[in-house]
Amino acid sequence: MTVTIVHALVLGAALAGAGLVAVAARRDTGAMLRGLPILAAGAAVALAGASRLASASADPVAGQELAVLVALGSAALLGVAVLARGLR
Repeated sequence: MTVTIVHALVLGAALAGAGLVAVAARRDTGAMLRGLPILAAGAAVALAGASRLASASADPVAGQELAVLVALGSAALLGVAVLARGLR
């Protein structure tokens, strides 16, 4: 079985949907912020998959670079959420 762009986009959409449900179902700000990295991971998977599997892509590594930046941003956001939770 080969992986196509559809597989990458469906996986990204599933992760983003799970992150959106995790954010929307929480009432506490810290818990909401902890759901955002899942949402960002869905975007990162979709970016990396679309960049790697697109047929006219000039630089297939660009999506992976963006995915790393999204992961770093979500890790920083998770740190802020942990600090916000600890300040209460």
